Amino acid sequence: MLYTSAISRLRLRQFLTTLALAFVWLLVLRASFVLRSGVWPNAGTALLADLAGAALLAICLDLTRRPVARGLLIVILGCFSFSAGMHLGAHGTLPKLTLISKSADPVFLSSSVLNVHLLLLPVYLAYAWLLHRLYQSFCARPASHRRYSIAALPALILAYGLAMPSLTTPGNNLVASFLTQIPAALIAPVSTGLGEQMVAREDPPGPQDGFFHQKTLAAPAAQRPNVLLIMIEGLSAGYFPSISDYHNLEPVVTLHQLESTLEDHGFRLYRNTLSMERQTDRGTFALLCGQYPDFLRKSVKMADVAEARVSPRCMPRMLADHGYHTAYWQAAPLEYMNKDGFMPRIGFAEATGAEVFADTGEVNGWGPPDPVYFPDITRRLTVLDSRSASPWMITLLNVGTHHPFDTGVDSNNNPVTADRSPDRSGARPEDPEMAAAIDPQEARRNAMQVMSESLSRFLEELDQAGILDETLVILTSDESGGFVRRDLESTPLNNNAGMLALRPPAGDSLDAYAHRDRLVVQMDIPMTIVDVVGAGDDTATMTGRSLLAVNDHTERDLLLADTYTGLKFLLRESGQLLSCTESLLRCSTWAFDPDRLFGSLKAVDAEPFVSLDQRLLLFGQSSVVSDGTGSSANNEGE
Repeated sequence: MLYTSAISRLRLRQFLTTLALAFVWLLVLRASFVLRSGVWPNAGTALLADLAGAALLAICLDLTRRPVARGLLIVILGCFSFSAGMHLGAHGTLPKLTLISKSADPVFLSSSVLNVHLLLLPVYLAYAWLLHRLYQSFCARPASHRRYSIAALPALILAYGLAMPSLTTPGNNLVASFLTQIPAALIAPVSTGLGEQMVAREDPPGPQDGFFHQKTLAAPAAQRPNVLLIMIEGLSAGYFPSISDYHNLEPVVTLHQLESTLEDHGFRLYRNTLSMERQTDRGTFALLCGQYPDFLRKSVKMADVAEARVSPRCMPRMLADHGYHTAYWQAAPLEYMNKDGFMPRIGFAEATGAEVFADTGEVNGWGPPDPVYFPDITRRLTVLDSRSASPWMITLLNVGTHHPFDTGVDSNNNPVTADRSPDRSGARPEDPEMAAAIDPQEARRNAMQVMSESLSRFLEELDQAGILDETLVILTSDESGGFVRRDLESTPLNNNAGMLALRPPAGDSLDAYAHRDRLVVQMDIPMTIVDVVGAGDDTATMTGRSLLAVNDHTERDLLLADTYTGLKFLLRESGQLLSCTESLLRCSTWAFDPDRLFGSLKAVDAEPFVSLDQRLLLFGQSSVVSDGTGSSANNEGE
């Protein structure tokens, strides 16, 4: 009896020692993430998550005694730790397992992974090896007790999954998040399949028209202006001081100069703009086709169009049919995300990417930096405007504000930095490498400031050339890169604060457009463009509301999502929001002031205003691409 009791105490002490070792290892790892990303999680949430992660890591250490298993654990821990630090810095979230396949794309690898940050990978691998070495030296338990670890592992994974609505917000633990995502990734397609089955039902539960609202002015255009649609990678309206002040936000970047430029040139900056999803292909689809983006784990709509499985009637095709010359000029390689096939099929007569800059010597990583990209666009646009006998519609997408935030080099081969004289941002010029070491977000901040200066010069030059007078200019973003909030862990829509600024051609008044406080989404932009050029009666396949439809007082409903946090949202424009897990099984209810969305969100104790059946149905319907032939195609991308 005494012998058995002593053995039990020894085993308990060994496990507690393993737990303590894992907990300390994870705390040091979290500190490295904060240093690399500058993202501070909620302390209480982080400590509880790390304690759960330590328990799971202790079990994993007990289960990996053989050399092969031990080596596999070291590689997984090292690689995922490296990826987590980089993902937190770029997107503010931990990596999502279901998106790993996207990161294997050669363009993504060469542009975002194969850079100086890769030197940290051996450091993380060595740190993972150190953990196992310390465990073997001080904490190893008898192999006969691995059955207890095997029994405890699924119970801990289930408990963590139920406790965390999102598994990738900064407060999550890396190990617990990784393990809990494995069953979640396997279960998630079930809800998608249920939604697709419900789409085919003859008696769908309840009216759904509010979520697929269409409204244009549909009046003939007195003139047919040129259209310039500028998409800035990762730009959020929260970076503009008037918007952040209005919503009481704390942005990572403050773009004083760009806001001043927009104001000087007669732009209206909308204060309640929603980015509907993360990732460029999802946002681009909504911006050009006026339909919901992919809310599924795998983004397939753009690929389906590129490979001719569906043929939606998108905004560029509508304008081309009305006599417009259409062109898409981006900085990144066109083949990434199937844009080389997608853009011509939706109506762009011309589509170019990084290949046109190949002879300049400025194509590194994703493509030319903004100080190279925008002057080239100025030249091309000036030539097109002088030679084209028809109106034109040009869509732009830069790449300098995409991770790893390449701004190019100056004549001395030093990184280009923004002009930070006191009259612009109040900051002093400083060495960019030293600043980045002190503040991990300095690279993003500098890239945004360089973009601000490049874009401001671009607009000034177009104004001096008289091009702006005949052009509807819309400034938006492919997605919202997000911005730092005081309550980063619990407030929904952190990463859905989009961007919209509009300038009508000379002779048109902003009074004809919706008020700056109207709630707008990316799908409203193509509806507005076709409305302005007089094609507003050609939007049967679109969902959205034109900004010219100022008298439409319908309180519509909207679907949104954040693929990086795994959250899905159902928003009622009157002031209600459901924030749901990826499976749509669990939701929390929020209320907001429709005129001040991001600054007024508050959790409320109320039942979901949309039932589970309706949630599954709605997101199932959103996966259907309305086809230009009048039929539709169900997006079975899961």
